[in-house]
Amino acid sequence: MAVLRVTVHCVDIEDKPGSFHRFLSQSSLSGVDFLCFIVVSTGNSRGRVFVSAKDPKILESFAREAGIKLKPAAGFIVDGADRIGAAADVIKALAKNDIPGIAGAAMLIDGQYRMLIIVDAENADLAQKVL
Repeated sequence: MAVLRVTVHCVDIEDKPGSFHRFLSQSSLSGVDFLCFIVVSTGNSRGRVFVSAKDPKILESFAREAGIKLKPAAGFIVDGADRIGAAADVIKALAKNDIPGIAGAAMLIDGQYRMLIIVDAENADLAQKVL
């Protein structure tokens, strides 16, 4: 199992068709190159985007210029060989240490799993230690 810590930013957007497309289009014009992202609806016509840019400083500069508020978080890209219970074992380490996750996603490709786990910034160091 390999674990890579990445900087993640949370961005609130409108939850309507085209909102995330506009965010991606505008950020790409500013040179933001994303490593990964997760988009979810939070209700009341609002959505939340969790983004990790290859160069976080370029994302931060874009957000400042566009008047977009970024909330810092920490992400962990975990990967390894697929087996039954692999995801549960990873999450167990966080649960045993009372570290709440705020978002996550996983996929399986050619027998390898890859998970993105996002925690609040204040839990980042402890999460890195237990993962």
